[in-house]
Amino acid sequence: MGERNMNEWKEVLCLFSDDVTPEQMCKIRTVYALKWYVEKANFNKWIYYCFSVIGILCPLVNAVLVVCCEYKLITVLLSSITSMAASMLAITNAKSKWENYRSAAEFLKREYVLFQSGTGVYRDENRSAIYLQTIEDYMQIIHTKWQKIFDKDNLKSKSSLS
Repeated sequence: MGERNMNEWKEVLCLFSDDVTPEQMCKIRTVYALKWYVEKANFNKWIYYCFSVIGILCPLVNAVLVVCCEYKLITVLLSSITSMAASMLAITNAKSKWENYRSAAEFLKREYVLFQSGTGVYRDENRSAIYLQTIEDYMQIIHTKWQKIFDKDNLKSKSSLS
């Protein structure tokens, strides 16, 4: 098990302790999930922007080179890079993943603020149980969406290899 996995495990290990209060459990679960969703959102955002910029800049440079120079090899190479960037955008579904992870992070932030302030459904004495049920249900929905995207990614990858 890698160092990163061990650190992640240490972060949530306290959830399994008998000494954790329901409020602490809510905070630990929220902080861990929020960190994970933001990390994934940022990674997919980075992928999306990198491939998008490549897909925009290469054709522009290519157009200039075609008009100004006789570098056929470079124009072919830039066209290939553009095609690869467009393919990677389609295969990775980075924009969709970025949006899903970002939405999940925003949902968790909103719910935690409502929970902390004791408003809405979190006004009652079972607020910790209601909060945990709400966020776990939501995260299950997000996981199901992600799984559908992942299944689509696998189908795209397999069809592009054929």
